[in-house]
Amino acid sequence: MSYLRHWKLSRSPFALGPSSRGVFCGGTIEEAFARSEFLVSQEKRLAIVLGPAGVGKTTFLRHFVRLRNAQYARENLAMIDLRSADADIVPLRILQGIAPHQEPPHSSRECWTQISDELFSESAIGHRTVLILDNLHEVSDDFYQAISHLWSTPIRWSMFLSLDDDSIVNIPRWILDQCELKIQLPRWDLGQTADYFDFAIQGVGGDDSIFNGQAITRIQELSDGIPRKIVQIAELALVAGAVRKAEKVTAELVDQVCDEFTVTVGTKFSPIWEDQRLNAG
Repeated sequence: MSYLRHWKLSRSPFALGPSSRGVFCGGTIEEAFARSEFLVSQEKRLAIVLGPAGVGKTTFLRHFVRLRNAQYARENLAMIDLRSADADIVPLRILQGIAPHQEPPHSSRECWTQISDELFSESAIGHRTVLILDNLHEVSDDFYQAISHLWSTPIRWSMFLSLDDDSIVNIPRWILDQCELKIQLPRWDLGQTADYFDFAIQGVGGDDSIFNGQAITRIQELSDGIPRKIVQIAELALVAGAVRKAEKVTAELVDQVCDEFTVTVGTKFSPIWEDQRLNAG
């Protein structure tokens, strides 16, 4: 049985998370966009993007890169994922981000030199490079030493550093001192979560009352306002509701789904099910 057919949806409203049709831009996300636009347009050097794991930092930054690159030909925004990147891989990923067609050098030292050359070349023709480094908490101290050599050069470039809230204590003091803007992506409040449900359901042709108010409130409580968890719980509730031939997703259904999956497949859904409040009344 297709749960999409049961709910009369053209496709899953949550399959790609909050970015299923671009990005849900509401509340704190709009402010983050405005701050990011300011940093790039005013040619500031450094911003730090902060938020708890699962809040949507990567989704937000990817969308910002797409929009900016599509609108401004003299800007080159490159987003580099530093997840699981050791000291030798980090410069290679950065180089591939700003110059994907370049032949990779044989050593990390040569790679950093090539990165500097690329930044100089772009700056010389009036282009501004914006490096967006995601999952910064995974890098080693060698990365900061290499970046410090680029920092004093008169190149037209900016940098976004994205990391979880808890990881900021590992950032060198000189980086924090150089930061010109903090872009915070906090947990969603109930109003932002409700707006997201309207955005997601209406975008796929669904009835915006599929989730009643109590169900949305309950999902907000269980997810603690983390968008990734909101999406996971909501998707499971739609599937369970279709199996039960429910007319709406209710708070009771949400609780039943969470209880069932906590027992049967909890290890596969650790981002949600670790929270002991799942079985609270």
